[in-house]
Amino acid sequence: MEERTITIEIPEVLKKKLEDDCYYINRRKRLVKLPCQTNIITILESYVKHFAINAAFSANERPRHHHAMPHANMNVHYIPAEKNVDLCKEMVDGLRITFDYTLPLVLLYPYEQVQYKKVTSSKFFLPIKESATNTNSGDSRNCLRIVPVPWQGETTSD
Repeated sequence: MEERTITIEIPEVLKKKLEDDCYYINRRKRLVKLPCQTNIITILESYVKHFAINAAFSANERPRHHHAMPHANMNVHYIPAEKNVDLCKEMVDGLRITFDYTLPLVLLYPYEQVQYKKVTSSKFFLPIKESATNTNSGDSRNCLRIVPVPWQGETTSD
């Protein structure tokens, strides 16, 4: 099999955040205090709400009567806003599942893996939501390692 190389361009702002993250965790041994104020579920739910609001407003801006529009200007591929929101929810749920799976395997640095195992194996570890799994222990900084979102750059010593 031929090995393929994929080049991913990372914006300088994101690159700087990831470099800082690596430095503080691996060199300075500074870990985030868990559980985090802003976890991945909160970020993803906020995105879905934002998307739904934008979809609702853009749906209200469309003319209600298609016969009033000239046929040439009609969008043949129009998808109702609620279908777009459903698709967004599915996509976000897929990201959450991916994050749950990849967090302990590839997204955490070695010092974070030790912290993660300690926190999740504790009898005092309680998920924030009943339907949630490991996602609640992941903070928004770890999300940066899989999708570009704003970083909560707070670090504290353990």
